[in-house]
Parts: sequence; C-alpha cells; structure tokens
Amino acid sequence: MQASNLKDFLSNVYKTSTGWRKRFDEANVHPNDIKDEMDLMKLPILKKSDLPSIQGEALPFGSLTKDNHKVSRIFMSPGPIYDPQTSDTDHWRFREALLAAGFTKEDIVQNTFSYHLTPAGFMFDNALREIGATVIPAGTGNTDLQIQAMKDCSVTGFVGTPSYLWTILEAAKEKGITVGNGLNLKKAFFTAEFLPNTLREKFEAMGIAVSQGYGTADAGCIGYEVIGEIGLKVSSSIIVQICNPANEEIITDSTPGEVVVTVLDENYPLIRFGTGDLSAWETGKTGDYLKGVLGRVADGIKVKGMFIHQKHLDDVFNMENDVSYYQAVVSEKDHRDHFVIYVEADHEKPQLQQKLKEVIRIKANIEYVPKNSLNRNEKQFQDRREYFTTAK
Repeated sequence: MQASNLKDFLSNVYKTSTGWRKRFDEANVHPNDIKDEMDLMKLPILKKSDLPSIQGEALPFGSLTKDNHKVSRIFMSPGPIYDPQTSDTDHWRFREALLAAGFTKEDIVQNTFSYHLTPAGFMFDNALREIGATVIPAGTGNTDLQIQAMKDCSVTGFVGTPSYLWTILEAAKEKGITVGNGLNLKKAFFTAEFLPNTLREKFEAMGIAVSQGYGTADAGCIGYEVIGEIGLKVSSSIIVQICNPANEEIITDSTPGEVVVTVLDENYPLIRFGTGDLSAWETGKTGDYLKGVLGRVADGIKVKGMFIHQKHLDDVFNMENDVSYYQAVVSEKDHRDHFVIYVEADHEKPQLQQKLKEVIRIKANIEYVPKNSLNRNEKQFQDRREYFTTAK
C-alpha cells in the first residue's frame, strides 16, 4: 500500500484507540516514525497468545478497538479471546478468496462452519452474501440433515473443512447418494484444516473444484489459492510480513518465520499481529504468495478447526487429583483429525470427557493407560500430522 495511506491509518488509530495509543507510547514510537511497511518493525509484535491477558485488563477487547465504537457481534474463541465483528458486511474479507474459488451469485452454498460463539460461520456467511450467493447456515454436525439439505436444495457449493465434506459424502454414498446422482455439488472452499493432496484428488475425481484459504478469527482472510498459481496469494486488504520469531525482524527471503499481519480496520485495527503460524514466501514471489502453513511458533495446535493450547488441557487435568500424567496426540486417520489423550489414573473418570469438551469445544478420545507408562521425555502435547503446503 502507499506509505501515505499507512501513515494516515496509524495516525487515526493513535488518536481514536486508547489501547493502541498505549502500545505506541510504551514502545516510544509515534505514527510519524513509521514511513513505510518496513518501519512497522519499530513496534513490538502483538502475540495472539497475549490477547487473553491484554483483554483481561479491559474486557472484552483490551481497548484495542476504536473508542466508543459499537460492534455488531462479539465472539468468544478458546483462550478465551474475544473477537468483535465491527460491521455486518464482509468484515473478515473472504469475498476475494471465494470469488477466486469460483463462487458466484448463482450458487447455493452449504456453510458448515459453526455459528456458535466462534466467528467462522458468520465469517463466510457474510462473504457469500456479499457475492450474492444463497447460504444455508448448516453449522456443524447432524450429518444426515446435512445430506438431506444438500440433496433437497440442490446445493452447488460447500464451505467448511475437507474432513467434514468427506464425512458427508461418505455417509451419502452409503445411502446411494453421490455427486451426479442426487447431489449437485460443484465447488468447495476449505480452511481451518490441512487438505491432503490425496483427498483433493478424490474430490476432483467426483467433479468438485476445490480451493483452500488461510485466515484467523482475529485477522480474517490472510491468503488463498489462485487457479494456476503455486502458494497462497496474500489478500489485497492486509499487510503480511514474515518475521524471525527470535528477534521479530522482518524476513525478506524464503526463510520460514512467523506470519505477522497488519489489518487496516480502523474500528478493530491489528498492527503487527503475530498469528503464531509459521510460513515462508514462495521463491520469487516475496510479498505476494505464501507457501502455506508450515507449523506453529506457539504451543497452540489446531484440531478439527479449533485451536487448543496445552494450558487448556492442564487446567482440566490439574483439577483431577488421581490423574498422575497425561499425553495428548493429534494425528490423521482416514482424512480426519484424530485426537487422543492418554491418561494415567487410578480408575476411569466418566465425567472427564465432558469436562474437556466444555473447555476445548471438541470431543477428545480418552484412553486410560497404566501409571508411569507414558514417556516423560516426549512432548506432552504432540501434533503428528503433516502440515499443509499448497498443491503444486
């Protein structure tokens, strides 16, 4: 973007947001000190993992929104992290990605992201309605009803995770319903989960054009696939930088680093926001195309589209006096996330699974093992999946 536009944006944020003015002052930086995007390095990175404590000082948003600005909706992600929706239009800016994926006003789209507390459902609902598409707010679960709606309403588009679309299509197949025989599905857009090339090929063999994007609940759309291109094209409405996690300096070659974004939303600005995700620039496309998500800087692991931190697990297990140790493992099984927590305990605890679900929002499989059988030298929270790089 033009340097003058960035300077004007930062000056306005400094004047109108108590929380951001405090961050500038604590860093001894004035908006006039930032002449271009490289100068953003003068500000410290705002870590996603720090948001719960920052927000806790001035609930719900830590004074990081525009002072006295009324928000349309408040969402609560695990952490907890409160995310504002500051307008009823395409607040998270996914319209651009969906257009690149071929969605049009003629589509009837089944949106299977949750509309409950977390923002993903509305994130895509708003973007699709901006395009003019018809949206079925299906949310998660109820696979039989998902199949019925997809069939009865002649759904042409799907938005959600690849594993859930696979679940729906496999369940439909058992009923004798397939794409071209009862289903009119033509396109799908995925995010929040790794898309294996093997699964991509299976969808495409059914005649479904698939695409994937990358974003967060806080920052919205960061990048998305473009037909014929390698990598994820950086959204035109955001500043993306790759930064060295050790010293926060900006990386300008293809060395991996943390994805750090600046969102030019004056009502909820995010300046040098550290997502905690690792990525790198595609060779020869620095600043334009990301390689994909290569891992995590922080301890958070995304499981079934929901971020889980070891602290969340510790909070639950520390309350269980007869649990001596646990180890949580995320792997992939049949194109789906498989989440198992191995627990060393004196006896099985029937209520433990529900307690966990109330904290982490998803179901974990619990397996009880003998005491002292878990390796204390291994990580207590492990991700054994392959992280995605976009299809070549």
